[in-house]
Amino acid sequence: MKRELERISERMDRDGGIPHAVIMQRCLDEMARELKRMVAAYDGSPRKAKELLEAFLISEAEGVKGVAELRRGLAGKLGASKIGRRKAA
Repeated sequence: MKRELERISERMDRDGGIPHAVIMQRCLDEMARELKRMVAAYDGSPRKAKELLEAFLISEAEGVKGVAELRRGLAGKLGASKIGRRKAA
């Protein structure tokens, strides 16, 4: 393991590393995927609602693309569940 890390370090010193913009884009893409998973798994509980709200705020602040679409999708999901409850009542 130590030798592998030394080889990687030497290669990075020699050839250069990954540009910061590429690393940031990977992080933002991962945040978008995680937010999408959270929206899909939302069960209506207050705890999940708080987690989703925090995730939306952080994602927007960091510049994650597609947050508005996910928010609209969640709103549609919530609206559909309320309509379903009204019909059942």
